[in-house]
Amino acid sequence: MKGRILKFAAAGAVASLGLLDPVLAQDSTATTVTSSLSGLPLFLAYFCLSLVVVSGYLYVYTHITQHDEFELINANVPGAAVSLGLSLIGFALPVASAVAHAANIIDCFIWSVIALIVQLIGHAANTRWFAPLRRVIEAPTLVFPVLILLGLPIAIDVDWLYPWVDHPRHVTRNWLEPTAFALRGALYLAVFTFAAELLRRWSRRRDAAPAPIPDDEEAVRRERMAGAVLLPPVGLAITFASFDWLMSLDRTWYSTMFGVYVFAGGFSAALALIVVLARRHYDHVPGALTGNHFHALGRLLLAFVIFWTYTAYFQGFLIQIADKPVEITFYVARTQGGWTGVLWAVLALHFALPFLLLLPRRPKFRPRYLAGVALLVLAGHVLDFYWIVVPASGEPLAPWWADLAALVGIAGTCVAFAAWRMRGVPVVPTGDPFLATGIRYASPT
Repeated sequence: MKGRILKFAAAGAVASLGLLDPVLAQDSTATTVTSSLSGLPLFLAYFCLSLVVVSGYLYVYTHITQHDEFELINANVPGAAVSLGLSLIGFALPVASAVAHAANIIDCFIWSVIALIVQLIGHAANTRWFAPLRRVIEAPTLVFPVLILLGLPIAIDVDWLYPWVDHPRHVTRNWLEPTAFALRGALYLAVFTFAAELLRRWSRRRDAAPAPIPDDEEAVRRERMAGAVLLPPVGLAITFASFDWLMSLDRTWYSTMFGVYVFAGGFSAALALIVVLARRHYDHVPGALTGNHFHALGRLLLAFVIFWTYTAYFQGFLIQIADKPVEITFYVARTQGGWTGVLWAVLALHFALPFLLLLPRRPKFRPRYLAGVALLVLAGHVLDFYWIVVPASGEPLAPWWADLAALVGIAGTCVAFAAWRMRGVPVVPTGDPFLATGIRYASPT
């Protein structure tokens, strides 16, 4: 009875307000309806995208598991229905959060692109010890199609994430324009996807029918030329993508070193990811990798951890010396409201701890030890991107479970998609002419 009385009282109050000012009530209703209808195209775009993503997840999930869930459900096996339903719920919740936290998609893009650059460098430099790691390095580059799909909400609703849409600056008005922004993004993604798929196709074709060429140098000449030719466009694409997708989050701030900063951090994170994948590869394919390969990866990881620190320090150092209001806003926003603690955590995880742990020579020969250090670098890189992206909204530090759910959801989707594409692919590139030489690799230092 009490609840009914409250409902009637609320209805009476609303009616009284309408009688007091019917014109205001009509205008408010019309405005609400118009506002709701204006968001309908965007809602339909998100809804269709979600259907495609969920359908793709169901397809991948049912093909990588041992049993056919739909067949078991048709056979009235309740366990299959419960398992598939809970799995779908566990996927849908992070995807919903990922749409609201699109910056994590950019983070995954960076890892994949830098893994592609590592692969291109390996081909261009004719590095033989990379041969046993070829599949490990290729794996992160297989996810560009799904990342393109997950990144569509950014192109659809640019003004939600980027303030320059509503407040264009005269200097960047022609550059930061939604249509040009979307076209450049499509060009960047086309460059990344083309390079990754081309090298993968050649590598897979070599496994299927190894070329009977006695000269190893001649056998990989095509890949070596492709690596050298594709490195400049891929490097330029990742540089300008960092300007468009990350630096423009602060519409009045710019730094000519920002592209190098993102590249250096992404390169160290991609190397760390390769180390983690190689550790798993080491357990499942005995003899293909040795401690010498991990020592070589550890040396590279140490070098790029130092390089990232160098770029981060000198970017902040030069901005502090210049002391220009348009430049210091980036650091002012990221050293207030609790963000200083995140900055110190980034420096500890991305530099201080990895630097000290990677300095000794002998521990780098141990796969488990190096994988642990690599996980620290990955955690530091994720925090680095969180520190770059979230303060741009002007909000103080307030971690939410959905932030982690977004990253886990996108990363889990990428892992599932890459695992699906790797089905039936030899873990060791059997057709690589440098495989035998790569397996026998011995660290020179």
